[in-house]
Amino acid sequence: MFRPVPESLIVVRALWRDMRAVTAVEFALVAPLLLALIIATAEVGLIFVAKAYLETGAEQAARLVLTNQAVTTANGQTSPMTQAQFTTAVCGQLPALFTCANLIVQLEPLPASATSVSSLLPQFNADGTLANPVAYATGSAGQNMLLAVIYEWPLLSGPLGMNFGTLGNGTLLMSSTQIFRIEN
Repeated sequence: MFRPVPESLIVVRALWRDMRAVTAVEFALVAPLLLALIIATAEVGLIFVAKAYLETGAEQAARLVLTNQAVTTANGQTSPMTQAQFTTAVCGQLPALFTCANLIVQLEPLPASATSVSSLLPQFNADGTLANPVAYATGSAGQNMLLAVIYEWPLLSGPLGMNFGTLGNGTLLMSSTQIFRIEN
């Protein structure tokens, strides 16, 4: 005796054999990973470019101090730049990728007894805020100087929980340290 196949089973078999949407389904499975990879690659590339610009800006700022050009002239009087003026000058060396408000500039004479500069650099709390005041002194001819240009780079929070942040507030701390001797 012949039994008819239920209509629902015929539809399921037809869908099972239908290959028209296979590519779309496969793409839907792979697309989130591909998108995450593209975003991560773009962000890493942008970070490397920004670090290169920060390094170049710090070198140019060190050259200002090194050649005794970190001065202002008003009413015929020459005086060293203030910390705010010097930070503005450093920010002027950086491209539009950077926001001056996120820039931290430290300039100070290097102690003769210093064997490491890590203890002289600005320190940050667990939440990403600056823990100690930033030193600023222009130094004098023949003196060894330490210039630290630090930037808190805001990051995108990408798919799959990707985060390159190094501070507690989710930003990436970029820094460039220059050690040089002021010309006589």
